[in-house]
Amino acid sequence: MIKLKFHLDPYSRCMFAFCNRRRTSIKILQWDGSGFWILMKRLDRNAFHWPDTPDELRQVTLKEIHWLCDGLSLNPRGAFEEHHPKIIL
Repeated sequence: MIKLKFHLDPYSRCMFAFCNRRRTSIKILQWDGSGFWILMKRLDRNAFHWPDTPDELRQVTLKEIHWLCDGLSLNPRGAFEEHHPKIIL
């Protein structure tokens, strides 16, 4: 699915996260150089605040993955926005 649908390399060091339609389960896939890791979290109650774009890719930070797994949205109210200064010489 990663290679065919999104044209990305599943053997890269990236983590790929997927959510089911009911938004009660998240799976994260990662290649570690010798095999794939699959991490899964399933909710008995409630649902994850997953983005509404099922066919769109979105790059997120590890902090944002933690927010999703903790039941927060990707843009929780009150959270400071990260800024990455650029050095120009």
